[in-house]
Amino acid sequence: MYLMLWFKGKKPHVETGRELAGTGEGNDITRPYLGPLAEADDSVLRKRGGGRLDIYKEVLNDDEVKSAFTQRQDAVISREWKVEPGGDKPIDAEAAEAMSELLKSVGFDRVTKLMHYGVFYGYAVAELIYGIKNNIYWINDIKVRDRRRFRFTPTGELRLLTQNNMHEGIACEAPYFWHYATGADHDDEPYGLGLAHWLYWPCFFKRNDIKFWLIFLEKFGMPTAVGKYGTGATTEQKRDLLALTRAIQTDSGIIIPETMNLDLLQIARSGAGDYKSFYDSMNEAIRRVTVGQITSSGGASNSIGGDESLQAAVLASIAKSDSDVMCESWNRGPGTWFTQMNFPGAAVPQVSRIFDEPEDLKSLSERDKNIIESTGYRPTLAHVQDTYGGEWEEKKQPEELINAQSSKKVDFAEQQPNTFAPVLQSNRLNTEMQPVTDQWINQIKELVDNVQSLEELRDKLFELIPDMQLDEYAKVMADALTAANLAGRTELLEDSKND
Repeated sequence: MYLMLWFKGKKPHVETGRELAGTGEGNDITRPYLGPLAEADDSVLRKRGGGRLDIYKEVLNDDEVKSAFTQRQDAVISREWKVEPGGDKPIDAEAAEAMSELLKSVGFDRVTKLMHYGVFYGYAVAELIYGIKNNIYWINDIKVRDRRRFRFTPTGELRLLTQNNMHEGIACEAPYFWHYATGADHDDEPYGLGLAHWLYWPCFFKRNDIKFWLIFLEKFGMPTAVGKYGTGATTEQKRDLLALTRAIQTDSGIIIPETMNLDLLQIARSGAGDYKSFYDSMNEAIRRVTVGQITSSGGASNSIGGDESLQAAVLASIAKSDSDVMCESWNRGPGTWFTQMNFPGAAVPQVSRIFDEPEDLKSLSERDKNIIESTGYRPTLAHVQDTYGGEWEEKKQPEELINAQSSKKVDFAEQQPNTFAPVLQSNRLNTEMQPVTDQWINQIKELVDNVQSLEELRDKLFELIPDMQLDEYAKVMADALTAANLAGRTELLEDSKND
């Protein structure tokens, strides 16, 4: 109803900057008000870690987690980054060039790798250290800080906790601090939701499985000793027998009375397979969450149908997603600040990483060869340079081959001169007629240069035709016809003499 009334207005308008559902001032009913700093919405972090990220650092110490997450990081860092101008103006290109130099100077790969841990924990924070270089504001260094030192307000503002200010923290404002969050399913969670949230339980179960597995191995390696005593044994005899069962675990030899008996309790079945199967299942869960596949770092592939190429494609798509999140955060944060400070009016340069796989030049060359052979067409120099890159020039023929071809042409011209009479007469006519036709062409060319439209050209041509003299043309044609007549008679006389 309100929407219909809004559109019926003479000049519909909106309130710029209006935000009704923000999380400040107690508007978020999903969070209890506990003070000026917001608590993370991560259930595992709150219930198992008391809101502290230390439990997630323990998760990262797991060998399978470290291996899988490093693989995911390397898939991002191994891609080359690029900077493209945000627009077509000269100042846009200048800003992009400066941005490229900036990223080289701060070590963008190092910064990206450290900020990528935000994918694991949910968020990352970096501090920008500014300076002056070539008369512009320059970022001398980017230091990625320990996220445990920071908290957020209910409105999403970053705060630094110190020994003297743990209650509210110190405001960390732009353009000095850069942070991003990822993984949450809404924008009201400034802490994000990292991979550690889903990796905690597989690692927890894996650690406990190892504990019971070690107990099993101890039992299997040294079975439990069983002492048997006869009827009527005294309490002291029972106590001595129990001491003997304990001594069998450590002593190389023992003695017992004939009335007592010691046996080793053997395990009826092996549970090693059950423990190992559970251990491998947890590793598979870890890799599935982290890199989208369940190939164990120590075993063969048994995921996604065992298709290695498909697994590589899945990992590449995950890496591109991580890269896009971080590059977008840079472009909207430090990239925008740097551009506005030094290049007012310029479009923000766009930083990204290259994930397009290069084309197979061998298959391209075979395709071009087939097209040339089947159609008779050949590619242009521009097409070759665009497709294969580099500088190209036409292949020079051997000098011996060129000389041989030239000599053949000369010999052919000398051995077979054209002496056919009609051809000679036709060439002579063209030579004699050339001055006449040149005069006509010059008259028409002068006319074309002086007219302003096609209609005027048409009218002027009709006026010019009567003035174009045919006397010279008629004289040349008459001479040509006479020569042709005489040549014909001469040929008849010669033929009659031969008869």
